Amino acid sequence: MDRYRVVTLPSYAKVNLTLDVRERLPNGYHLIQTVMQQISLADEVTVRQTGEEGICIECSDPAIPCDQTNLAWRAAERFYARLGESPRVTITLRKQIPAQAGLGGGSSNAATTLRALNILHGQPFSLKELQSLAISLGSDVPFFLHGGTALVEGLGEVVTPLPVPASYPLLIAVPPEGISTSWAYQRIDEERALTTGEDLPPPRTPAMVSALRTGLDWLPLLHNDFEAVVLPEFPEIQRVKLLMMSSGAQAALLCGSGSGMMGVYPDEVTAHRALLRLRRTGIRAWHCVFCWR
Repeated sequence: MDRYRVVTLPSYAKVNLTLDVRERLPNGYHLIQTVMQQISLADEVTVRQTGEEGICIECSDPAIPCDQTNLAWRAAERFYARLGESPRVTITLRKQIPAQAGLGGGSSNAATTLRALNILHGQPFSLKELQSLAISLGSDVPFFLHGGTALVEGLGEVVTPLPVPASYPLLIAVPPEGISTSWAYQRIDEERALTTGEDLPPPRTPAMVSALRTGLDWLPLLHNDFEAVVLPEFPEIQRVKLLMMSSGAQAALLCGSGSGMMGVYPDEVTAHRALLRLRRTGIRAWHCVFCWR
């Protein structure tokens, strides 16, 4: 067997078709209900066995840390701890997914690193065992082990596959300023503190799940709790949403906690024209489709 082996996998982004933020737990984390959808915008993760002990991260984006704070590094650390071996691996990240955009780039890289290392070492772990590692890394990481379309609940650890919805041309647009997920959750808590004593609004996710399972139109059911706190504070994100709607989008929705925005278009011609318009205004934008493994 070759001593130095290499595995390269795509590391896909995600969007949220719904995102309901539910109860805040005593430890500060929040329960969620969300329908996540894998999209074609992707990084590339390469894992390479080396002769030198340790974990080395290489990244095409100089703004991304390459130390123990990188989720891919932590994924490798947990993988080798479970395997019972010292790590001897280099992980190379070729980035396309923008950071702090609500697209799950770091979480996707972590999940893809787990999958790639499992292949590299001859599949020592089942999907369920990888899932237990993923849960310790972040709420989005378990979804990325599955991909496709899924209902995600709890702290992100409960992942239920769903039928892939009818696909439309998508645009993802990201303004220059990113958003901290912790800030977004804090703002939701602050807003809800003003209405102490009132019950949480009913979740919108169950209606989306029902529509996907029965083949009904899902576009009118798009929803994201974070929009209510993010859009008033970030006029540039609101401007992106308005630009999408005025350029022919059937719907536009914040990605995760932002700052990315997803626009859903009726056809490729309309989507292409909108893409050019967004880019002319200096906004980073990508054409995408729903995808699955």
